[in-house]
Amino acid sequence: MSVVVKKRYVAGEMSPRARKAAAKKRFEKTLVTLCAVAVLMIVLLPLFWMLLSSFKPNTELFQRPPRAMPQAPTFEHYVELWNFTSFPQYFLNTFWVAGIACVVGVFVSLISVYAVTRFEFIGARPFTFCVLLIYMLPPILLALPFFRIWFNLGMLNSLPALAITYLTITLPFSLWILRPYIEAIPRALEEAAMIDGCTRFQAFRKVIVPQAWPGVIASFVFTFVVVWNELLYSLVLISDESKRTVSLGIASLILETSVYSWGLVNAAGVLATVPVLFLFALAARHMVSGLGAGAVKG
Repeated sequence: MSVVVKKRYVAGEMSPRARKAAAKKRFEKTLVTLCAVAVLMIVLLPLFWMLLSSFKPNTELFQRPPRAMPQAPTFEHYVELWNFTSFPQYFLNTFWVAGIACVVGVFVSLISVYAVTRFEFIGARPFTFCVLLIYMLPPILLALPFFRIWFNLGMLNSLPALAITYLTITLPFSLWILRPYIEAIPRALEEAAMIDGCTRFQAFRKVIVPQAWPGVIASFVFTFVVVWNELLYSLVLISDESKRTVSLGIASLILETSVYSWGLVNAAGVLATVPVLFLFALAARHMVSGLGAGAVKG
């Protein structure tokens, strides 16, 4: 009897129920794949069109009917954008503001989450929910108060004020990404490090930070993307052209010209997308493991 069963197993014979289950599983997998491809095409189509349009001369941009592929590819829009506009300065401003906001936000969030999860004090749990409440508020509600604060302090229209303002976005987001990591790290590891002679800060730096590193990377990347794409605060707080960010600079290409140069706008959009794609490519492995682990450990 066992020989017959073994032969059927080797031959790959399946019962009708097993074949039906396998067919259903293949159908579901195919359906999910098709849906994913459809969503991906919908998301990538505008980006693909923007990339192709950035290489089209002005005559082809307004051609009817429109064509996807450029007939006479050109780099004139990139050259004009880089040499005859302030777009390089917008890039430097945004890198500076986003870098400061993300580094400070992730660092403060890491310290705050460690304090909340490791030390018992009154109001620890309500504190985390209050931070989340701030993140849930529409940014437009905070724009006017920030405007009044920086105006009274004489810091309006300054990049440091904009970077500090962006902490209202980065701090809550980083805190809620990092919290599952710190909670999942056993306290015994810290206690063992302190028994071996480490101080509390040394145990935090040598034990907690390496264990939570995927979460730190994921938090940094996503907060960087949020700050990089943010427009409202920069529109309200920045009026000097030399201090504009990338998003505000792209908006100015549309709002401040009587004749829209869609070639410049498309080229600016492509250049603004490159740093984000590059950062995602560098941190993809850490981000996938970080977000997955955070979702499970929470």
